[in-house]
Amino acid sequence: MQGQLRKGLIRTIRAYNNNNLTSGKYFNKGVKALDAPDLGHVVRETPDKIVVFGDKNERYDIPISEIKQVGANVLIGLPSSEIEKKYKVSRKEPLPTSRKDPWPEKDRMVNLSTYEGKYPKSLFNKGVRANNEDDVGYILKETDDKIVVFGYSNQRFDIPKSHIIAVGRNVILDINFPEIFRYQVDRNAPLPTGEPIEKVVDEPYPEDN
Repeated sequence: MQGQLRKGLIRTIRAYNNNNLTSGKYFNKGVKALDAPDLGHVVRETPDKIVVFGDKNERYDIPISEIKQVGANVLIGLPSSEIEKKYKVSRKEPLPTSRKDPWPEKDRMVNLSTYEGKYPKSLFNKGVRANNEDDVGYILKETDDKIVVFGYSNQRFDIPKSHIIAVGRNVILDINFPEIFRYQVDRNAPLPTGEPIEKVVDEPYPEDN
């Protein structure tokens, strides 16, 4: 019963957002504060908030109710100090999604073929780490041979799965920066499948589409 109510609420909020002039699609837009022209970019939108990645490991989970204006960018109706105080979140926290990570063991990792043999096509939303443990970003889309990773602010990497050496709660690569920059692409470029980047908006809550 609660699940049905939640789905109904999500559909209602989405319908409101799609018809309200102060809302709309936020994914991939730049975000501004009242006193800061570049707070970061939206990497995830939910029925009630946007998740923003900044340039220096910042992450802000900002309620949609705080959005003042939407155009080419999203304007938050608060100064940056208030956003920092109220909505800053650790980048290590999982991104919001209704899709459950099937991996049951927090600290154990296996190779990619073992993982995919048991949990095929389930790398979505996992954090990605370089070989030296540097944070690369989060997987927003998985294809047969690549992972699409969004990193700091406007960074996107389409990384071949052949570089994955371990999978658990996170994905570990066999390369580090600056070699990872070989796979950086424009964040607005089509997905490796040829689909538009906006397609990833449907990934976090597939049961609502």
